[in-house]
Amino acid sequence: MKKRFMSCLLATAMVITSLTACGGGKSTTTDTTAAAGGDAKETTAGEAAGDTKAESGDRKKVVFWYSHTGDEATCFENAIKAYNESQDKYFVEGLSVSDKQKIIVSISGNEAPDVIEVSNQDVLSYATNGLVESISDLAAADNYDLPGVFSNQSLEANTLDGTVYGAPLASMIIQMFYNKDILEEIGYTEPPKTMEELYEMAIKATEVDDKGTITRLGYPLFPLASARQELIYAFGGKWWSDDGLTLTPDDPAILDSLKMNIDFRSQYGIEKVQEFVATANTNRYTENDMFFAGKQLFRFDGTWMAAMMKNFNSDVNYGVALIPGTEAHPEIAGTSRYETNSLSIPVVANEKEGAWDFVKYFTNSEATKELLIGMANLPTQLALYDDPDILAQPNFDMFIEALKTENGIQYAKIEDLAKYTSLIEEYLDYAYNGMQTPEEAMKGLADQAKMLQ
Repeated sequence: MKKRFMSCLLATAMVITSLTACGGGKSTTTDTTAAAGGDAKETTAGEAAGDTKAESGDRKKVVFWYSHTGDEATCFENAIKAYNESQDKYFVEGLSVSDKQKIIVSISGNEAPDVIEVSNQDVLSYATNGLVESISDLAAADNYDLPGVFSNQSLEANTLDGTVYGAPLASMIIQMFYNKDILEEIGYTEPPKTMEELYEMAIKATEVDDKGTITRLGYPLFPLASARQELIYAFGGKWWSDDGLTLTPDDPAILDSLKMNIDFRSQYGIEKVQEFVATANTNRYTENDMFFAGKQLFRFDGTWMAAMMKNFNSDVNYGVALIPGTEAHPEIAGTSRYETNSLSIPVVANEKEGAWDFVKYFTNSEATKELLIGMANLPTQLALYDDPDILAQPNFDMFIEALKTENGIQYAKIEDLAKYTSLIEEYLDYAYNGMQTPEEAMKGLADQAKMLQ
C-alpha cells in the first residue's frame, strides 16, 4: 500500500538536506547551496531569455512550470525556445514558479500546467497522492526506451511501487574536494584512497593556535549535511535499507563512522571543533568560506563549488577525487546522496500529448546538454556520461566517474521521513557533543525509530 508522505517531504527543518536545484547561477533552493538573492518573481516565456515570445499560431499550447530563477531561468527559457523552433505542432510557454504550495494547489485542481519541473522527492510525493501521470505508461505506449536513455539510479529516484513518475533531467551528488597545497605540505602527492588514510592526513593537516583554537581543519566535518551523510556512507553505513522503507540506525557501519569522527573531535576538544564548524557554517559559500580561504583540507561538496570559488576570486589550488571507502570496503568509493531534478505531467494537464513530446525533448536532446552545461548540473542521460563537452566542464569528469558507480544513496520512502531525519540530527548531536557514547546515541535513535511509520 502506498504511504502518504507529502507533508514530510515539504518539511523545511531536515538534517538530510536536499541537493536539488543546485547550479552555477542563481537558484530557488537549497540548504546545500548558497541561497539565491532576490525575490521569487514569476517569469513568462521570453522574459528570462530577453527575447520577445514567438507567436504560437495554430500550434497547441503546452504550459511548463520550472522551479528556477535568475541565470538558471535563462537556461530554461533557451531550451524551451529550442523546442519551439524544433517542431511546429506545439508551442511551450514557460513560467518560473518556485512556490511549492502553489504547485500543489494547481495540480490538485483544474488549473494545472501541463508539465512541472521539481525535485524527485516532490515527484514521489505527488505520485503518492495520485497527482502526476505514469511516465512508465507513456513511454511504453510510445515505445520509448527509458532504461536506454537514463541511468538506473536516476529512474529509481523517480520510481514508486515499480512505476516511474518523473523523467530525470539533472542529477546532484557530492564528492571530495581537497587542497593540493596543504596535502603537499604534509607530505602527500595524492588524495586518500581510504577513510583511514584520510584520517591520517586530517590529523597532520589540522592546525591550532597557542590557545588551542583550530585555525585549519583537516577532517571534513563541514558542511554539516555532508558530515552527517557522506561521512556515514563512506563507511558503508545507511540510515535506511535499500528498499527505502526499513530504518537502520543500528547499522554497525554507522558506529564505525561515528567513532572516527568523535576520535578526531576528542583530539582537539569538542568545543574547539564546534567553534570552527560554527564559524565555517556562518561563512559558507561567501568570500570567507573556509575552503575558499585555504583553511580546510577536505571538503565534501558538489559541482557548484568551482563556480562559487571563481565568483569569490579564490586562488586555492584544489583537486577533486571520489569520496573514499574504507580499507575493508574500497568498492564503495564515490558513495553520496543522489537526487534529480525531474519533469512530471499532472494528471489534470490539458495537453498531455504535447506535454509528453516536450518532456522527451527537454530531457534527451542537444538542448538538454546545453541546459546542463549552463547550470553546471550533472546529467542523468547515459549518452552524456562520455560526451566531451560535458566532460570539459570543471570537475565533471570525477563526478561522472562517481555517477557510473551507481552508488548513490536515495531518500527513504516513508511517511515520517522528516521526523526521522530530525531524530538523526538530535542523536548525532548527543554523540558529537560528548553527552552520549556513539552506542548510546544510536540505541536511543533506534528506540525512537520503532515508533515511526
